Amino acid sequence: MPPTNIKLPEKPNDQTPAKQDNDDKLIKNITFFGDSAFPEDDPYYKAAWETAKYLAENGYTIVNGGGPGIMKAATDGAESINGNTIAIYWQPKLASFFEGRNLANVTDESETASNYLIRTLGLIENGDAYIVFKGGTGTISEFGMVWCLAKLYYGSHKPVILYGDFWDQIIECVQKNMAIDEIELSVLYQANDPKQVLGILKDHEEKLSHIKKDRKKEFSSDEQGFILGGDSDVVEKTFKAYNAIASDYHSSHAGKLTAQDQLDEFISMVNPPAQVLDIGSGPGHDAGYLSSKYSVTGIEISRRFYEIAKFENPNVNFIHGDITKFDPGKEKYKGIWARDALHHIQQKDLANVFTKLSNALVEDGILYLLVREGEGEIIEEERTEYATTEKFFHLFTEEELRTRTEEVGLKVVSIKHTKRSHKWLVGIFRK
Repeated sequence: MPPTNIKLPEKPNDQTPAKQDNDDKLIKNITFFGDSAFPEDDPYYKAAWETAKYLAENGYTIVNGGGPGIMKAATDGAESINGNTIAIYWQPKLASFFEGRNLANVTDESETASNYLIRTLGLIENGDAYIVFKGGTGTISEFGMVWCLAKLYYGSHKPVILYGDFWDQIIECVQKNMAIDEIELSVLYQANDPKQVLGILKDHEEKLSHIKKDRKKEFSSDEQGFILGGDSDVVEKTFKAYNAIASDYHSSHAGKLTAQDQLDEFISMVNPPAQVLDIGSGPGHDAGYLSSKYSVTGIEISRRFYEIAKFENPNVNFIHGDITKFDPGKEKYKGIWARDALHHIQQKDLANVFTKLSNALVEDGILYLLVREGEGEIIEEERTEYATTEKFFHLFTEEELRTRTEEVGLKVVSIKHTKRSHKWLVGIFRK
């Protein structure tokens, strides 16, 4: 049975309406989860009431399950200042231990669901962010689902805010006894008062400000209710591979710099202040490191890596694009960093790319690149703990690097040979 929209009686006109300034926000609706048994004098009931009131005052719509306890507290707090409220409830026939709808929980709009799972999905889809208060198994099930979805759609995910200090022990216990990775921990926030909640919402919104506000309307998949923005496919084999491993790669490399020595050498040669271009940013680790010294622009062809990089490094200007098609401009950058990127470009496009990079450098600017060493063009199967993928590589010889850079007006500073899992060339060139 599909949900039925019910418009409840209009609010009285003797209250001052809450300010509705959220038309340009990604996060508009806040779903409250928590126990149905808390009485009005319970500290968590009061906390939910105050939080809902404060968020409604700041233009947010409050969503809850239409029952008593934390749910009613959320409605009453928002309604106390004439805020907007939505209830999504299920009235069970057989599940006698489920609270169902509370007639005293009167919202502006409500939807009725055919079962518990549909109700939970409705609460998730109608919320742009979630606040989880203390509760029982129902709250645990709701928390588990929104936590998992935040991991699955990391970079376009809805924030999950855990309200109260007691969550520290719970998350520590889960982390100790379950297989929880860095991304799963990073999607969780913790707050102890309404102002902290508002601050988290604004910070998360700022991190995801790259997502178009109307993206959901364009995104036709059944997944649209689980994300703050849509996604697009990358058809090239290599970049499909990077999309496939992006989340796991980021998790396992969080806080690690693969090319720390080379980054520091680059910094020693490019004096700040300066604009720097990062080609093939991946999850944004290198760009984030460089952003402590420079104004950094990063270009990344993998949509998934781009979303992760943008979320993790809001101070970096990331562009989702292909360097073979992207115009970086002329005489703009004092330094260009290209690690593990140019060897994914086919030979037919390389001359044009090297010309672009040379043109984009200011006089005396530095091009620093790391590429795979060898000869020919190959498709290489890579088996990792994340997935089995196929990637295209154009392998460079030292002679080819010298020739290509000299042809576009760059002088060789040095070309070094190194080896990790493969042979690499580390080239430094000056305009």
